[in-house]
Parts: sequence; structure tokens; C-alpha cells
Amino acid sequence: SKAEETKVAGDPLSAFSKSGAVLMVCRTCGKKGDHWTSKCPYKDLAPATEGFVDRPPSSETPVPATGATKGAYVPPSLRAGAERTGAEMRRRNDENSVRVTNLSEDTREPDLLELFRTFGQVSRVYVAVDQKTGISRGFGFVNFVRREDAEKAINKLNGYGYDNLILR
Repeated sequence: SKAEETKVAGDPLSAFSKSGAVLMVCRTCGKKGDHWTSKCPYKDLAPATEGFVDRPPSSETPVPATGATKGAYVPPSLRAGAERTGAEMRRRNDENSVRVTNLSEDTREPDLLELFRTFGQVSRVYVAVDQKTGISRGFGFVNFVRREDAEKAINKLNGYGYDNLILR
């Protein structure tokens, strides 16, 4: 009838059911289109499972002997072809680090490098910058190669006037 055809055309789910397509499959017993998994009449007879299991593992997929599963995280040092070990990785020496505070908003890394290079070889310069505005947050770090150079810089520049502010 015309009324039933318009009803089928307007409802895509009823169109699937009229064509014989199966909309649901019970995960407990495997019956198609008869009932939902939560209403399965055979769920008391099914073997108990631990947690949600979509499908039982088949014999076609081998399980690794190491216990790692597919998608498990493997650190870079344990991956195939890894040549670096923890002892070989270079670490920054924080003993030679000088924290500089009370910097102006206009201070950039090249400015600090120019100021501190007179005391010795500088390995790294960092000025904290606000991510949103791009303006200096008022502090930074200068790493020296030698500890003596760092101590000399602290003694000379502590209380030094730079860019209308007194450095600490």
C-alpha cells in the first residue's frame, strides 16, 4: 500500500528489516536478529568471561612469548636497532647553571648571551617566554661549561643594572 511505502522510505531502519538485512548479532550465543545480547536467553549457559571480550582469540594469531601485546608501548631504548643506552645519553650539568631574575620584558636569549659570554664559555641560554603573548616572563637560565665561570658571573652581575632593572 502507498502508506506503507512512504513509511518504509522515511524510516531507514525499517527499510533494512524489509530487505532481510540483519541489524543485530548476539555476542553471547551468536544468533542473528533474534534478540539483544543483554536479553540473551542463553547467557546463563554461556561460559563466564573476564571483562568484555569481543571475540575469543583464534589460533591463527600467534601470541608473543615475551608477553607484549599488539599496540603495547616499547621504549625507544628497547626497540629493534636501538644503539643508545641510558649511560651514553648526554645530560645537562645543572651545577653550572645560573638563574637570572628581574629581567625586562624585552630581554631575549641573544641579549643574555652577549652579557654573560664575557665571563666564560656559555653552553646554553634560556629566557622564559609567555606562550600567548611572546613577552619575557622575567627570568632565564645561563649554563656555563665551567663552574668557576658561573660563580664569577654570579659575583659580578648580582645587583648589576641591566635594561633599567637590577639583575639578581
